[in-house]
Amino acid sequence: MWIFLATDAMGFGGLFIAYGVLRARAPVWPDARAHLALAPAAVMTVALLVSAFTVALAARAPTPGARRAWLAVTAALGLAFLAGEAAEYRRLAGGAEPVRLGGDLYGATFYALTGYHGLHVAAGVACLLAGLARRTQARTIEVVALYWQFVDLAWMPIFTFFYLWPSR
Repeated sequence: MWIFLATDAMGFGGLFIAYGVLRARAPVWPDARAHLALAPAAVMTVALLVSAFTVALAARAPTPGARRAWLAVTAALGLAFLAGEAAEYRRLAGGAEPVRLGGDLYGATFYALTGYHGLHVAAGVACLLAGLARRTQARTIEVVALYWQFVDLAWMPIFTFFYLWPSR
């Protein structure tokens, strides 16, 4: 898992570098406040932060029943995050000034990074649900928890760069 996470971090790193270069070289970069909804994104971020705690509880749970309960809470928080991301995409596509994947560099980098992360969240939720569907060993849950922590960590710079970083 550590090797996989290291290579996956390189994927995120490449996307962050591309975003940074494109943003730095752009003559104008759109103001996030004009397009993105900070409050829902903050709620999504809190859901991921709480899920980091709940997955850790699942990995350290003393009984299979407690493990399953914490896995279910973590999966629900992941699904809530994905629902929030889908709502953000719908809102952006239907706004007065729609943000589209092929519209400009801002939209392209936004959808590339958030979409790449969203796929990781979806894969993590699938692993969490698989852990609920069968008797999963505690060690397997620890590996899934490690992946989930990575996915949580990967969101923090995305949230910061897109939602909090001011435009020029």
